[in-house]
Amino acid sequence: MKKVVIILLISITMFIGMQEVSAGRGCCSHHGGQAYCSNGRWVCGDGTYSSTCTCSGGSSSSSSGSRSYNTTTRRTTTIRQVYGCMDKTAINYSYSANVSDGSCQYEKTETIKRSIYYSTETKGSLTSGEKEVIREGKNGEEEVTIKKIVNENGTEVSSETINETVIVEPVNEIIEYHAKATNDETSTKKEEKESNPLLVITIILLIINIYYGYKNKDANLLINKIKRVNSGIKYILYFFYFIFIIPVFIDIVLVIIDLSKKNKQS
Repeated sequence: MKKVVIILLISITMFIGMQEVSAGRGCCSHHGGQAYCSNGRWVCGDGTYSSTCTCSGGSSSSSSGSRSYNTTTRRTTTIRQVYGCMDKTAINYSYSANVSDGSCQYEKTETIKRSIYYSTETKGSLTSGEKEVIREGKNGEEEVTIKKIVNENGTEVSSETINETVIVEPVNEIIEYHAKATNDETSTKKEEKESNPLLVITIILLIINIYYGYKNKDANLLINKIKRVNSGIKYILYFFYFIFIIPVFIDIVLVIIDLSKKNKQS
């Protein structure tokens, strides 16, 4: 009885081993044999999947006696390309990017000086006519801080003024318009301007004549001769002397002549 049981066990064991070998050989027997295990299926030597054989993990084996079948799973990793800015100093740095696309942007701050232009104020009700500048205008100056966003190649994307400091205040121009003068008024003003210097010179010469005549009573001057007249006509002569220019110029010539004679005598 024991012999019968032992023979049956040996027969069963040999039968199972033959089935495994047969199964292992039949998986890819017409496709170059088993190559490796992938996703729970056997991959044959020609690159096709076995339609009947499965496997687990990264390897599978089939053995019979001293013969065995071992395979190793081959895995291929594909890296997904993420485009973006890879510079950590940029304001739009992307931590997930692995391919630079040249989109980095940088913040730049600069301070410049620029002019503050003056305005013009009009005084009076007229807007046309003769223009008179009451006060000259003068530009001011300010210091401006600007924040810029630039690309990798330095091209400006945007700018923003973040601070303005006035260094010199501008001085506004003030002008006033007058009604245009007529030809007669223009001529009168011109004559007044021309006569003013002559009047000043006449007064100066008159003062010289009076002073010299007072110091030199014997000098042969017209103003000294008028002083010697005792009648009331003397005041009329003074009037004509002061009003008309010619007597004053005659006396100044006589003063010069008298001074030259005294210099010769000395």
